[in-house]
Amino acid sequence: MLKESILKILYWISDRSFGRITKNIEIDSLRKRLTNVDYPYSVGRYIGLAITSAVLLSIVVFIAVFLLFHYKIIEIKILWLLPLFIPIGVIIFALFWPTWDLSKKKKQIDANLPLAILTMSTVSEAGAPPHLMFESIAGNPDYPRLGKECAKLQRFMHQLGLSFGKAINKTIEITPSQSFKTFLKELNTTVKSGGDLKEFMAKRADNAYFEYSLALEKAAERAETLGEIYSIIMIAAPIFFFFVVVLLGWIGSGGFMGLSVDELLNIGIFGVIPIANVCFILIMHMLSTE
Repeated sequence: MLKESILKILYWISDRSFGRITKNIEIDSLRKRLTNVDYPYSVGRYIGLAITSAVLLSIVVFIAVFLLFHYKIIEIKILWLLPLFIPIGVIIFALFWPTWDLSKKKKQIDANLPLAILTMSTVSEAGAPPHLMFESIAGNPDYPRLGKECAKLQRFMHQLGLSFGKAINKTIEITPSQSFKTFLKELNTTVKSGGDLKEFMAKRADNAYFEYSLALEKAAERAETLGEIYSIIMIAAPIFFFFVVVLLGWIGSGGFMGLSVDELLNIGIFGVIPIANVCFILIMHMLSTE
């Protein structure tokens, strides 16, 4: 809810500022990537949103840095560069977000597919027509990205009037998941050849259950490994860092690389450790099983 509210405000500001300048911009490669991740607006509006976010964030960071210096909470001069570099980071993120989100979409579809096949197999066992299997997944909050792909198949049939086979072929063309494509191709072949749909879905359900169990085991092993890495890098390393800094203060060296002991501590506490934790969270998110 908070995310939607913030985006709504940003779009409102963008449409009345930079969005007026960028609304007619068209970049085919970016438009294709945005379409693949189901972005509902134009390329121009997306670019306007990115620029607006960068400018607003730059202003907020500048005010925050000014207050830190004004009240002498932190006096590290390099912080004045943040209002410049953070907006650049926002623009770079906006350029790479469609590619990253497309990879995330494929990952989520692949992760949800085994359980979705089990659900569709249950529908098939009840003797329902093939298209009702996808209707049971479309709009299901348990399968957010896969549900959208199934909803597209439904729209191809109900709104465009395509047959079930043609709707599947159309979905195969646009879905980013190779696993989902393979499943759709095999299902379409079974239906067209007059094969036993119940038997086909039962076999796929058995395979899906095995794949899901194997994925859970790999996820548990990965979590254990990441936990050990976190303990070494994010707990032991900061302790060693603070020990070295305190030691520098004791021997009266005056700091390191022109920075005083207090400045080194401030950089470590308010800069290095939070950034390292954020980076580690991002890595865990990228490696996690959805």
